[in-house]
Amino acid sequence: MEKLAVIHLGSSKVNLTLAYHNQDGNYVVFHDVSEPVKIVDDFDGEGLLRMARSNEALVVLKMFRMMCEVNKVSNIYAVGSHSLKTLKNYRSFLDEIYNITGFKFRILEENEELSNLYCGVVNSLDIPKGVIFNISGGSTRIVQYSRRNIVNQVVIPFGSYEVAKSLENASSTSEGCDAMVKKFRDSLMEIDWLRNIDPEYSFIGVGNSFLNAGKLSRKLRKYPVDIAHNYVMSNGQFDDVLKLIKTLEIDKTKKVKGISSERADIFAAGICMTKAIFDVCKFENLTVSERGMNLGFVLGNVISTEKPVSDLLGYSLDNISSFYEGEYSNSKQVGELALILFRQLKVLHKLPRGYTKILRIASAMHDCGQRIKFYEHEKNSFHILLNSEIYGVSHREIVMASFVSACQNLSDFDLAEWIKYKDILLEEDLDAMRKLALIVRLAEALDKSHRNVVQDVSCDILGDSVIMKTIVTMDASIEIRETAKIGQDFRKVYKKTLEVL
Repeated sequence: MEKLAVIHLGSSKVNLTLAYHNQDGNYVVFHDVSEPVKIVDDFDGEGLLRMARSNEALVVLKMFRMMCEVNKVSNIYAVGSHSLKTLKNYRSFLDEIYNITGFKFRILEENEELSNLYCGVVNSLDIPKGVIFNISGGSTRIVQYSRRNIVNQVVIPFGSYEVAKSLENASSTSEGCDAMVKKFRDSLMEIDWLRNIDPEYSFIGVGNSFLNAGKLSRKLRKYPVDIAHNYVMSNGQFDDVLKLIKTLEIDKTKKVKGISSERADIFAAGICMTKAIFDVCKFENLTVSERGMNLGFVLGNVISTEKPVSDLLGYSLDNISSFYEGEYSNSKQVGELALILFRQLKVLHKLPRGYTKILRIASAMHDCGQRIKFYEHEKNSFHILLNSEIYGVSHREIVMASFVSACQNLSDFDLAEWIKYKDILLEEDLDAMRKLALIVRLAEALDKSHRNVVQDVSCDILGDSVIMKTIVTMDASIEIRETAKIGQDFRKVYKKTLEVL
C-alpha cells in the first residue's frame, strides 16, 4: 500500500488530495483540502499574474509541501488547469513554484481535462447516458457521453467569475440573477448539439456551483440524508433554490453562511448558470456529483483501473474491504451466501432483482460496526454504512442497506427511526427490509466460525416448511446450530418453519 498526493492548481483554487492506493487498483482518500486563490481573471493591465496572487499561491503550496512530508507521501502528481495558459507569465510562475516548493507542475491540455472529468463521473455514478457540466471560476467544461464513449465535448472560456460581473450594474438581486442567467444562456445557445439533447440523457453537475445548489436544496426540502454525491433534484426543486437566492442581498465581500465557502456573488452566479442549463437543455432533473477531474486523473494516470468500471458497486465495496476490514473479516463469504439465499428463497420473498444491490451492501458490511464496539455493533453499522463512500447506488438504496445491516435483531427495530426517511423510501421497503435483514442474518450464521465451511445452500419449500440443505467441506455443526436459532424470526417474516440440515 502506498500514499499518493494529487495537487491541482486551478483558475480559482488550489486543491490537495492525499490517498492510499494498492496494486489491485483500490483507492481511498484520507485527506482533502482546497484553498481559494483567484489566479485567472486577476491580471494586471498587461495580462500578467499579480504579485499578490502569486505570493498567496506560493504560501498555500508551501503548506501542501509540508503536509506531504508529514504524511510521508511517496508519489506526488502536480497538475495545472489549462486556463492557466491565459497568463502571459505562467511559465515563470511555474518555475518559481518549482524553485520554492519542489512541485513540478504539468499544465493539462483541454482534452485531458475533459477526459479526466468524464472518467471521474462514469466511475462514480451509474448513469449510462449523461451530459456533464463542470463550472469553475475561469471556465465551463461540458461533456456528453453515451455508455462507454464520449459523444461531444466543449469548453466555454469563462466561468462563474465572469458571469458574476453581471451583478455589478443591477439595481436588485433579482434583476442581477436574470442578467446572469441570460448571459450564460446565450453562450449555451451557440452550441448546436446542446439545444437538441435527447430526453434519455441525464444532467450531471460537477463542482462547487452544483454542490452548493444541492446543499441548499436539501436544506429547503429537509432532506433526511446528508450525502452530496448522487443527490438528485428536480427542475422544480431547483427553482425553489433560485427563488431563495433572488431574495438575498448579494454582496461580493460576504459569503452565504452555512452553505458555501465562496463569495456570495460567485455562489449566486453558479446557481444562475445552472438555471440557464435547465432552460436550454430542458432537463427534468439534476444529479450532483462530488467526483470529477481529480478522481478521473488518478484512475486514468495513476491506477490501472478498467474505465469505465463495469461494476461500480462491487468496486466500491472492494475498496472498503481493502482498506478498512480486519484480518478475520468474512464479509466476502457472507456476501456470497446472502446472494445464494436470495435466489433460493425467491418464491417466498418475491422481491425483484433490483434489491440485490441493497443486499450486496448490507451483507458485505454486516460487521463494519465492530470497528467501533463489538456489543450491539449492528447499531454502529447503520451510521457507518450511511456515511460510507458507495458508488453505483441511489440514496434510497444506501438508506435501505443501512437499515438491513442494522436490523439483525428485528425485535429491536425502531419504527420511529424508519419514519425519518419516509420521503425517500418506498411503501413496500419496510417489508423488504425485514426479509433482506433475515437473509443477511442467515448468511452470517452459515459462516459463524469464519472457516468458509458452507460452500452452497439448497432450499426445498414444502407446504408450511423450508428445508435448508447445506453443502459443506468439513464439520459444520456450529453453523447449523446458529442458523437453526433463527427459526423463530424466520417464521415471523416468511411464515414458514425452518429446518437446517
